[in-house]
Amino acid sequence: MRSNKIHNVDLFTQTANENFEKHIKTQSKAALTLIEQKVNWDKLISPIQQKIESLRSDAPAGRKRHELIVIVKCFLLQTIYGLSDPRLEEEIADRRSFQIFLGLTSNDSIPDETAICRYRKMFAELGFDKVLFKAFNKQLSKQGLIVGKGTIVDATLKQAQATPASNRDSDAKFTKRRGETTYGYKGHIGVDADTNVI
Repeated sequence: MRSNKIHNVDLFTQTANENFEKHIKTQSKAALTLIEQKVNWDKLISPIQQKIESLRSDAPAGRKRHELIVIVKCFLLQTIYGLSDPRLEEEIADRRSFQIFLGLTSNDSIPDETAICRYRKMFAELGFDKVLFKAFNKQLSKQGLIVGKGTIVDATLKQAQATPASNRDSDAKFTKRRGETTYGYKGHIGVDADTNVI
C-alpha cells in the first residue's frame, strides 16, 4: 500500500531548516517566501472556512483531513507553477521549498492527487475558487505584486536622484502608487515558473 508520508525526519531538524533558510538560494524559494510574508492567510481563508466546516460535519470518519490552508496553498502552487495534480504531489514530496511553504513536517501526509482533485471540485461547485483567487490577487496587488500563471512579478519604485527639471536623467519617469507620485524608476523582478529564471 502506498504511503504519502514524507519520511525524512532529518530534513526537518531546526539546524537543517536554518541552514536552508541561510544558505540555499533559489528563485522558487525566494518567490514562495515573498508570498508567505505578504499574504494575510487568515483573512484569505476565513470567508470560506465556516462553509467548508459545515459541509464536513456529516462526513464519515476516515483518514485525517488536511488543514484548509494547506489545500489553498496547493491550489496556489498549481496556478503559479502550472502543475497537474499528480505532478504537484511529486513536487511536494521532492521539493523542500514546497514543503516549507505548505508547513509540512516529517509527521504530515502530503496531499495526494485525489484529495487535491476532490477539493478543487468542491471549490468550483461552491464558487470558492473565484472568491479565493480574487482575494489573493487583491492582497498582493495592494503591495505592488502581480501573480500571473507561471510568473511572479515584484514591481518596486526607486526615486531618481536627479530632479525632473534638471533633464539629467532621461530614463526616469513619473508614476503614481496609492496616491503618491514618484519620479524615478520602476523595477520589475519576475520569476519564470518553467525555467526559474529571474
